[in-house]
Amino acid sequence: MGLTERTVGEFLEAVAASTPTPGGGSVAALCGALSTALSRMVAGLAIDKQGYEAVQGDLTGLQDRAVGLQARLLALVDSDAAAYDGVVAAMRRPKATEAEKTARVAAIQAAYLQASEVPLQTMEACVEAIELSVEAAQKGNRNAVTDAGAAALLAGAGVRAASLNVRINLTALKDGQVRSRIETRLHELLQRADKTGHEALAYVEGRI
Repeated sequence: MGLTERTVGEFLEAVAASTPTPGGGSVAALCGALSTALSRMVAGLAIDKQGYEAVQGDLTGLQDRAVGLQARLLALVDSDAAAYDGVVAAMRRPKATEAEKTARVAAIQAAYLQASEVPLQTMEACVEAIELSVEAAQKGNRNAVTDAGAAALLAGAGVRAASLNVRINLTALKDGQVRSRIETRLHELLQRADKTGHEALAYVEGRI
């Protein structure tokens, strides 16, 4: 059973269990998925409602994008756990002979690359979720503007939490060019998340 097929209680117990996964990376992706659900709600509360006639097309488009983004983030909940499980499996490879040692090192490097790329994907999706929350706040039901603010905060937390996983796993990578590429993208996403998150919260705060 996948992590996202469990009840809320079961998922919490899985996170709390004395096992490495699911951990912060999976929780980060779930934060992003919850954010998209809130943005969908804020948009949905304005669809076919008086006073929102001019933005009906925008709202249905927002909902469609949020559905796709939510599916990506839910998949990343499981992908993050699988990526770190891959690191553990690589560490456990035999190392009795030189050939085995060489193969083990290569497997570990590949596993850590995957364990860096997956939370980077979570960061990217969570940044998109923040951007959706801005649109939801601006065009969705005005009485639910604080829900759009909550969506922005959740997605922002997802970005930050996932970034920690990217950074810690990067330290194990020996390829400097790969590390540099991922670090550059990481910093770009953090800056984008901060800028858009501040925009979302400023808009919401101005309407409370």
